[in-house]
Amino acid sequence: MKLLTFVGTHDDISQDTTGIGAVLTIYHEHKDAIDDVYILVTPSSEKADFPVIAQKIKRSIESESSPVNVHLIDANIIDPVDYDLVYQIIFDVTQKLLKEDGFAKAEKIINITSGTPTMTACWILLQKSGLIPNAKLIQSTDPKFRRRVEDGEVVIKSAVQEVNLEIDNFPQIKAPKEIKRELNRTAAELKAYKVEKGVRDLDESVPLLVGVSKRVREIKEQILYEIDTKTHVLILGEPGTGKEIVARSIWDQHRKSIDEKMSIFDCGQFVPNLIITELFGHEKGAFTGADRIKKGIMEINEGRMIFLDEIGNIPLENQGVFMRFLQSGEWRRIGGESVSVANVQIIAATNRDIDDDTIFRPDLRDRFPEKVYLPPLRERKSDIPLLALYFLKQSPKNISLDDNVLQNLMSYDWQGNVRELEHWIGRICRRYHDVFLKWENIPERLRPGNTEAQYDDLPIPQFPLDLKEFNQLIEVAAIEQAGSMAGADQLLGYNKGTLKQRKYHKKNQGT
Repeated sequence: MKLLTFVGTHDDISQDTTGIGAVLTIYHEHKDAIDDVYILVTPSSEKADFPVIAQKIKRSIESESSPVNVHLIDANIIDPVDYDLVYQIIFDVTQKLLKEDGFAKAEKIINITSGTPTMTACWILLQKSGLIPNAKLIQSTDPKFRRRVEDGEVVIKSAVQEVNLEIDNFPQIKAPKEIKRELNRTAAELKAYKVEKGVRDLDESVPLLVGVSKRVREIKEQILYEIDTKTHVLILGEPGTGKEIVARSIWDQHRKSIDEKMSIFDCGQFVPNLIITELFGHEKGAFTGADRIKKGIMEINEGRMIFLDEIGNIPLENQGVFMRFLQSGEWRRIGGESVSVANVQIIAATNRDIDDDTIFRPDLRDRFPEKVYLPPLRERKSDIPLLALYFLKQSPKNISLDDNVLQNLMSYDWQGNVRELEHWIGRICRRYHDVFLKWENIPERLRPGNTEAQYDDLPIPQFPLDLKEFNQLIEVAAIEQAGSMAGADQLLGYNKGTLKQRKYHKKNQGT
C-alpha cells in the first residue's frame, strides 16, 4: 500500500505541540499494510517550516520496526491556494510515480486532512477522475470530534476514516480524453503573469533569459550544465528571438571571470567573400589592396569567447576553412604559411535553415557539439507576460498592465518575436506615465499588429523641413524597423557603427 500526503502545521511532532498529526495517525492505522510513504514537501511559510516537519515524520516512521520507504518529494508550491499551480504539481508528481514499476496497480491511500483546502480539493478531483487509480481518500478526525453522543450513548469515532463520495446526487467527475503534461496549458498561461511564480533558481542563475516556459527552462539548464568554456555552440532561431541574449548568458555563466567582455562579430555586416579574411586576417600582398598585415578576429581575441552572428552568411566555398578551425583550432592568415592554434570559444548564431545543404555544409553543422534552438515567441506564449513586465521595469515610467492587456498580448502571434514585443512596450512607455493601463484605453492604432503604430511616436516635422531633420526622422524609423542600430546601419547602407556614434542609444535588453 502507498500513502500519498502533504504535511500541515498540525503534523509537527515537536514537544510543544499536542498530538501526532494526521500523517502519523493515518500511518499508524495502516502501518502493517503500508510499504511506501510519499510526502509532497512544500516550501517553508510564516506558519511552519514544512521541510523540517517532513524530515521529522520521516525519521519517526523509519525508527519503527516495520520496514517502510519514506520518499520526500519537492513540491515547489509558492502559492498554496492557487488551484492551477497546486493541481498541476500534484498531477505531475502522481503521473511520474505511475510510471514506476508496480505503483499503478498498488493500492493507494491519499491523506486529504493535511495541507490547504486547495490541496484537498485537487486530491479529490484527481482521485475521482481516475487519474490516480486504485486510490482511496482518507481523513484523520481531530481528537476533540471523536467522542460524541448518539441516542443517549457515548460513541467513540475512529481516528481514521475513508472519505466516501459515492452519495446521491454527487456530480460525476470525468477525466480528460487525453492525459498530457500540457493539461490545462491555456489556463496556466493566463496565470503566468504572476511574476512570483517565475522566480526560480534557474531564473536567478540566467537572469537575461526571461521566461518560465518548458523550453526556456530547458535552455537555461543547457546553458548551466551542458556547456563549458571549451564547447562550441550554435544558436538557432528566427530573427528577434534573442540569440545574442543566449550568447551573453553563456558568457556570463562560463567566461565572465576569464574574459573582460564578449567579442561580437556580425557576419552579416561584411561582404560574404571577405568574412574569412576578417576572421583569420591576411598577410601583406595576399591579394590586391592588401598593403599591410591584418590581424583577424581569432588572433585579436585569443583566449576569449567570440559571438559570430549570422554565420549562415559564410559562403559554402569558405566553410571548409572555418570547419577545420572548429575541429582543430588551427588557423593561418590568408596568404600566410605559418599555422597557429587559437584558444577561443565560438558561439555562432543563424536564422537560416541549417539542414539546407545549399547554405550549410553538413560537416560544418556537425562541428558544433551543442545546438540551442530558440523557439519563436508564438510557441512560448506563457512567457509573454513576464517579458512584458521585464521590459516595463527597464523604463523609468510607472506603468502597470491590466489582465486583459496581458491576455491580448498572449493572443497575438508576434511575428517579430521578442524584439517586436519590446518595441511595442517601448511605444507604450513613450505614450503613458503613472497609469494602470486597460486594453479598452489603448487606441486601435497602438495595439499589436497595427503597422501604423511603428512610426506613431515620431515627432511631427515642422515645414519647411531641413535636410538634417529629415535624415534624423529616417534614421529613427530605420532603427524602429530593423530593431537595432547595427541593423539600421545595414538597412540604410551606412558603415558599421555609424548610428551608434550619434545620439541614438539603446539600453541592455533581455529576452
